[in-house]
Amino acid sequence: MLLMIGGGGHARVLQEVLREAGHELGGYVAPSEAGLALASSEEVGQLERITDEQALALDPESVLLINGLGSTGDLSLRASVFEKFKAAGFNFLQTSAQTAYVSESASLLEGVQVMHKAVVNPTALLYENVIVNTGAIVEHNNVIGAHSHVSIGAVLAGNVTVGERTHIGANATILQGVKIGSNCIIGAGAVVLNDVSDGHVAIGVPAVAKKRG
Repeated sequence: MLLMIGGGGHARVLQEVLREAGHELGGYVAPSEAGLALASSEEVGQLERITDEQALALDPESVLLINGLGSTGDLSLRASVFEKFKAAGFNFLQTSAQTAYVSESASLLEGVQVMHKAVVNPTALLYENVIVNTGAIVEHNNVIGAHSHVSIGAVLAGNVTVGERTHIGANATILQGVKIGSNCIIGAGAVVLNDVSDGHVAIGVPAVAKKRG
């Protein structure tokens, strides 16, 4: 059975990606129905909601999870949910939209999601639970750390390194060879010319980094 964690906007987009690939959800995991954006399943009708506690009581061998929690900057919830279910023995689906391009020499680890019209070019390495969102470009030899999010339309030139739990904002541009640390936020539309240390926010054109508050 395929279960979605979360039921909001990112989960709804993932549901479409899954359906195009021939997968139907068997239900979703959320504390309540507030903010629900998921459509009814073509196979099971109205999707059943279960709590984290109910999901954790299931047999991990009978369930495959997909992380439907998105991010507008804070990736802690998405990361903690992934780690909690992994510690309990569950596995996460890695998925790429049919309109995405993923090079055969790229490496995508467990739970990675590559959305519509995104590009992942040769020898890129995407660690666990990464999102490459709609229309984003991850160029050759990039390394993207676990739980990070490359937002809509962002462009990472060749040989860029991104740490864990870092949010690259919509339409941001990271120049070739730049290193972005862990727990960073790169603002929407920023143009990053220089390395950004762990725990910093970088905004503007060219981007200026400051310590996260």
